[in-house]
Amino acid sequence: MTHLAIALGLGTLVRWAIGLVAGLMVLCLLVVVIVAGTLATIVTGGHASAVPAAANPSPVQTAVPGPGLVESPGPGTDLGDRIVQLAQGWLGIPYVFGGCSRTGVDCSCLVQNVYAALGIRLPRVAVDQFNATVPVSDPQPGDLVFFANTYEPGISHVGIYIGNGMQINAPTTGQVVSVAPVFTGYWGARFAGAHRVRI
Repeated sequence: MTHLAIALGLGTLVRWAIGLVAGLMVLCLLVVVIVAGTLATIVTGGHASAVPAAANPSPVQTAVPGPGLVESPGPGTDLGDRIVQLAQGWLGIPYVFGGCSRTGVDCSCLVQNVYAALGIRLPRVAVDQFNATVPVSDPQPGDLVFFANTYEPGISHVGIYIGNGMQINAPTTGQVVSVAPVFTGYWGARFAGAHRVRI
């Protein structure tokens, strides 16, 4: 009977030790994931980037208004079509205020990430994107559409024009990146203009 009690106690001890080791392995993996995410955020200047460095091997162009720059995308251009295709790849991603990754993104970082995938650097927030682009009266696919007085006074929202009066945007908390009308409804009442990136 004593040998049986010792054997049962030893079996329990072995199971407990195996459980402890497995728990420690999970904890170590969690720490590695947290540290990697923190380092990625530090490296990208405070925002987790959804655009991998390898996806952008060419030099990045900065979109800043000035003389002698070529406007983009323009009517029916391949660049405009490519911008729309890249934006469509974000459909369904949750809106997160200040978010800048595929786990959650806000309106201006959606725009920033789409253009960055093409080697075009835009400012981080909507009002700065508005100021770094030029107004157009006839928006084309790939142009930016801006809205005012959404969650704060002034320019406070941006979307990517996809044609036929529609945009792809990251609307607000509780919603996902989606297609929405530009000139009617909620967005139409707040429309502040279409702009084109100059590269």
